[in-house]
Amino acid sequence: MPAQLLLRTPLPYEDESLAGYLIRLNESNYYDSPNWILQLADLHINQGIHLVNNLNEPSQLSQLIQVADEQLRLMASFPYQLVSQVNSQQYTIYKFALKLCPYCLTESAYCRKIWDWDLVKACYLHQCVLINKCPSCQKNIRWSRPAVTRCRCGFDFRSHYAQTATSDQVNLSAYLSSLEKSLTTVQISRD
Repeated sequence: MPAQLLLRTPLPYEDESLAGYLIRLNESNYYDSPNWILQLADLHINQGIHLVNNLNEPSQLSQLIQVADEQLRLMASFPYQLVSQVNSQQYTIYKFALKLCPYCLTESAYCRKIWDWDLVKACYLHQCVLINKCPSCQKNIRWSRPAVTRCRCGFDFRSHYAQTATSDQVNLSAYLSSLEKSLTTVQISRD
């Protein structure tokens, strides 16, 4: 069991990405980077963080953030892996959370899992292009930012007006979102 527990552990949203949830936990607990949470869970920080889901005991991350490993696995996005290749005993946190919809963040400040997928370039709900660079400092949006809605430079992403997406981008995003929801449903029914 980890030596520490986080003071605040808000419940994850159904469609929240695991990387995005760690950013939100970071913000709720007043850390300056989500890397602190990973360090508290004794996880190595690199491009992908492998978490072994031991059936006999919960992972250190699960214990630290008080979310079951099964839920963490469902929150983990697999943007570069085929679902058939995913081993249910091991999963990876991809530290992306690099694209976002400013309008979705205005409605509810959390990162959607589908934003992590490479093919998703638009928000089908708001029919806009997802932003991947800060409009203020022009740097790529980073995972290790201080808050879900703010860049490291302090810019609030919710104040940005995103450009309109093409109908192809919107349709593909809507299709992939429905596919992701059905994959999650299949995973839940198997567990």
